[in-house]
Amino acid sequence: MKRLGDLILPDSLQWPNRYAWAPVSQETARTLGGANVVWHSPLIGGRPIDLEAADDVTWLTRAQVEAIFAMASQSGGVFDLILDDAIFQVMFRHQDPPAISFTPILPHARLFHGVVKLMDV
Repeated sequence: MKRLGDLILPDSLQWPNRYAWAPVSQETARTLGGANVVWHSPLIGGRPIDLEAADDVTWLTRAQVEAIFAMASQSGGVFDLILDDAIFQVMFRHQDPPAISFTPILPHARLFHGVVKLMDV
């Protein structure tokens, strides 16, 4: 089951960047003597979660799109995201616009494909 807040999402909704993030921050620098110095620390929150309703795979209804738009319109809103067996607390990634993007599958259609950009908090 997939759910954002109280909204049930299609099971075929994809998470394409699921394994494109690691929870570690790392920086390196060279000393004047040429030695390599490494700083590292665990990352807490901020994991990008893109949910994609890909064309010809998943379609969202107008009601689902409007519910997602209403959630994205809440400044500072935090929502539960359930993806199969994982639960996340998420916010919309407004710093990476557009946080939501939907296109009708055909002109004047009531079904949409698109992307929802979230981040774990």
